[in-house]
Amino acid sequence: MGIIGGLGSWVFRLAINLIYEAFFFLPMQILNSLGLSTIIWVPFLLTPIIGGLIVGYLTSKVSKETKGHGVPEVLESVALNNGKMNLRIPFIKIIASATTIGSGGSAGREGPIAQIGAGFASLIGQKLNLSSKELRTLVVSGVAAGIAATFNAPIGGSLFALEVLMGEGGTTGLLIPIIVAAVVGVVVGQLLLGTDPAFIGFPALEYHEPYLIPLFVILGLVCGAGSAFWIKFFYKLEDIFDNIFEKFKIPGILQPAFGGVFVGLTLVITYFFVGEQWETVTIMGRSYLPMDAVFQGSLLQGSVLLVLLTLILLFVLKALNTVFTIGTGGSGGVFAPTLFLGVMLGAIFGIIVDDIIIITNVPIPLLALLGMAAFFAGTGRAPLTAVIMTAEMTKDYFLTIPLMIVVSISWIVSILLEKDNIYTLKLIRRGVVLKEPTADILETITVIEAMTPRDKLVVVDTKTRLETVMELVRTTRHEGFPVVEQDMFIGVITLSDVQKAMHSSPKDWNVFDVLITKKRPLICIHKEATLMHAVHIMESKDISRLPVVEKFPSQKNEFPKLIGWITHHDITRVYISEKALSTLQASEEHIFSYQNGPSENKSS
Repeated sequence: MGIIGGLGSWVFRLAINLIYEAFFFLPMQILNSLGLSTIIWVPFLLTPIIGGLIVGYLTSKVSKETKGHGVPEVLESVALNNGKMNLRIPFIKIIASATTIGSGGSAGREGPIAQIGAGFASLIGQKLNLSSKELRTLVVSGVAAGIAATFNAPIGGSLFALEVLMGEGGTTGLLIPIIVAAVVGVVVGQLLLGTDPAFIGFPALEYHEPYLIPLFVILGLVCGAGSAFWIKFFYKLEDIFDNIFEKFKIPGILQPAFGGVFVGLTLVITYFFVGEQWETVTIMGRSYLPMDAVFQGSLLQGSVLLVLLTLILLFVLKALNTVFTIGTGGSGGVFAPTLFLGVMLGAIFGIIVDDIIIITNVPIPLLALLGMAAFFAGTGRAPLTAVIMTAEMTKDYFLTIPLMIVVSISWIVSILLEKDNIYTLKLIRRGVVLKEPTADILETITVIEAMTPRDKLVVVDTKTRLETVMELVRTTRHEGFPVVEQDMFIGVITLSDVQKAMHSSPKDWNVFDVLITKKRPLICIHKEATLMHAVHIMESKDISRLPVVEKFPSQKNEFPKLIGWITHHDITRVYISEKALSTLQASEEHIFSYQNGPSENKSS
């Protein structure tokens, strides 16, 4: 997964650049060569709309799971589906998100690469028939590898996977495979993308002066409040879009293009005001240049009022365009836009303190960097990731001191103002409730993992005589048997059914005759259901055994294929086994064993 995560990051970035070249750079070159430089702004206006139409088709007609951030869908997969995802997701996600970002959308590539890595991991895990636990581990490792390769930050990628995807349910048992995947992902990414950090041009950032500590505290408060407001604003505006689309019955294929109109207008206005330097202040998700310009100080030069207004305008336009891109149905992440907003908010705070409150020698690039980490910590609720990943990206681990101050405060303030992070809130709004880390073990195990498989079952067919069934009861001590015809599940015959039939009728009956007189509906369970579902069915129907089928029939006259049989004994056995495994690590400290066993010679 480390190799695939690194390759996926490279392929995804290559796809973004190819689409950008085809949609922006090539049309601009053609217009210049034809002497039509006066309308060179046309690609800025039309490309986001065209990209929106392509993405609208993919997310509404081909794969709805590829719409939006990417991370919430992985969260849902890990928490509720044991890591299982639709096998086409990683392929469609690459195309949809690359089109969104490459055509000028204000979205990040980190969320998509998380879903792409998770999607390939799920595909491989399902093909290898891994257990639920192994599949979840593989999926989380795929996310870690993709994020680590994207930011060239192996520890940060690992922590992102643990904090954001696993939350409080993350365990040290997951740490080693996740770290291995992240490290390998970074190595592959460096071979293909180079060793440059995600952001370039970090200056030597000094923070040793004691007077800066109160500024760090205040910045943490500001970023915490700002990140909570950003979460609320994002989904409030998304609700407005949904209401508009529903009221005017705008089809899904056109919805991202609606957002593309606003993005295109923003790009055109930016080009008219800035000219050839438009990329320095662009709101495109493809480019990190505006953040680099703040860190290098080039965007902080000039009149204080002009610089301040520029930063505020960038903050507002980035926030609006991100919601217009993702909230209308585009495919892209909120990770990078959140970093962008944090950088601008930190720089705005620094300028106000330095030039308006007049505290001299305030390191504005440092405050911008701290704002970036604090804003993400408050938005994504991943404080450790924010601290370590920022330190890795700057190659300055002494920054952890101010980072820990601003990140911790921002995280606490954001939680007080908005209890859900930007990822989980999307799922909650869809009615998806993630299980708590302490969820019942029965909810994490599927029926197919606990059942007795078909080849180990004693089955009867419809022509089996009742005397034969009685003999099977005596020899196997089972009181019920599935009835099958060519692996199709016909029904269940029990000892009670046989006794009633033989007592009430002198006829020479077989199993088919008993099933005809019972006239009861078939009760069975799908192989992907959880053991908790099985328990509920067995309790409500007062039965001790439950047939497991491959899939439910599409027509009333069809019978499902029997693949197994789940009993109370199966459920109890698996529950005890899983419970023992989950507590084994804590129990090992109480185990003591001798190096050698007892000698055969008693005298020795």
